[in-house]
Amino acid sequence: MLDLQLPYILLCSFWIWGLFWIKSALIDYCQFCYFWQLKEYRIDRFKDFLSTLTGKKFLFSYSVCLRPIIYFIAFLSSADFGLFFYILALIFIIDLVYNITRFKQRQLKYPKITLKSAIIIIISICIEGILLLILFTVNYKFIFLLLACRLLIISGLIIIIEPLFRLIKNFYIKIAKNKLSRQDNLLVIGITGSYGKTTVKFFLEQILSKKFKVIKTPKNINTDIGIAKFILKTDFNKVDIFIVEMAAYKVGEIKLICKMVKPQIGILTAINEQHLQLFGSIKNTQIAKYELLRSLPESGLAIVNADNIYCREFLTDLKCNIKTFGQIQNYNPDCLIADMKTNFAGIEFTVIVKNKIENYQIKSAIVGNHNAMNIAPALLVADHLGLTKQEIIKQSAKLKLPEATMEIINYGKSLIINDSYNSNPEGFNSALKFLSDHKAGGKKIVITRGMLELGKSSDELHKKIGQQIDKIADELIIISPDFVSALKRGVVNPKLKIQTIFNTKTLLDYLKQNKNQENIILLENRIPEIVTKEIKQR
Repeated sequence: MLDLQLPYILLCSFWIWGLFWIKSALIDYCQFCYFWQLKEYRIDRFKDFLSTLTGKKFLFSYSVCLRPIIYFIAFLSSADFGLFFYILALIFIIDLVYNITRFKQRQLKYPKITLKSAIIIIISICIEGILLLILFTVNYKFIFLLLACRLLIISGLIIIIEPLFRLIKNFYIKIAKNKLSRQDNLLVIGITGSYGKTTVKFFLEQILSKKFKVIKTPKNINTDIGIAKFILKTDFNKVDIFIVEMAAYKVGEIKLICKMVKPQIGILTAINEQHLQLFGSIKNTQIAKYELLRSLPESGLAIVNADNIYCREFLTDLKCNIKTFGQIQNYNPDCLIADMKTNFAGIEFTVIVKNKIENYQIKSAIVGNHNAMNIAPALLVADHLGLTKQEIIKQSAKLKLPEATMEIINYGKSLIINDSYNSNPEGFNSALKFLSDHKAGGKKIVITRGMLELGKSSDELHKKIGQQIDKIADELIIISPDFVSALKRGVVNPKLKIQTIFNTKTLLDYLKQNKNQENIILLENRIPEIVTKEIKQR
């Protein structure tokens, strides 16, 4: 009777181990794919991520470091076949408990489900599954080593198949280029810069829509493949203007986008240390951003920030028409911003445009002094395309900011300045100035993870930001370990309370504690999704 039950018991055991394995593999590969996807499957960006404290914490985490050590010790042990299954079952149970705990703490990571992420995860699991079956028949102990190599499996797969995805990407770009080339009456406007691209894109669409049918690349779609896919699914037959946001992490990427979309107008918002870790130098950043301006035809128009030395340095090399904007009169901009006033109701300023008899008095229900520099290039484009002064003023009054960009939210008795879309030194300083200019019934609180990919300038820039926070805020909450020491070095005021909160649930609890206090809370750079959902509930 026992002999008859043995195959059934073994079959059930294999099913149970199989279920444990598939859950463990799926969670791990989803987590690893999440980090790769976050860095756009780029080796340079993923390598930069691993150099940060957050990246090192990831490398020394249970899934990446501790469990592989346990597997290696198990491999070195002289466990017989029966003990092998007990050890494997024990590790799988530890995995399950660990992942349940992470789920309850809302710390499980998983990627946005796309065709690419699904292919990578499925193939990774299949590779591991096939190798498991092979090793089970050859030498079962090597299964321990295989299970320790999941990060290597998915990373190796991404590196190996990247040339294939590059071919697919080039195919998409070619088809998108051909599609746009058939749109004879379509005006393409390109926007690039270290920061301000998305905001200028939003403002430009809102102002030009008064007179034209306008389409823009959505949200943060700004890479070659993202733009190509958007073009292929968009009907341009009744469109007058296509606004394209262009991002880059190395020289040549914007040039590729320009070859695809062929812009006639190009806007350069600013150049600074953003993504310096990837570009390698500010000079490379400048070369990359200038690829947009150099791609413009002689009949085209370049609109450039005159206040920024890196933006104005090579303007004389351009063959197209040029117009500039800025706040510094000494640089003689075509669009001079003056008499700035700001409050929680919005901003108000004067725009002095060359060759115009009357000035523009711009009043808009958006906050932040720096947004005048985002309105100015949109104003120059609108004027160039024939909008009247009154139309421009009227459209400017109705402008709305992109989500999570200096977004004012009433959260209980507190007021939240949600500037979490992105962060760079200039934007961070502008948000701090806005915080400084307004009185709070309670405390002024800054919650930030710091600024990413600033290269060798990172420590010094974070120290300077810490100095500004020190002068303005009552509390500083740092939610990532990467820049804690650099931010703290800028603080000399013992009255400034500094906390590090790396757990998302703890951060959420902290925010809820402030809901019934008359505080002003600045959220700078990316924050956890559960916090975003909380503040949207008001």
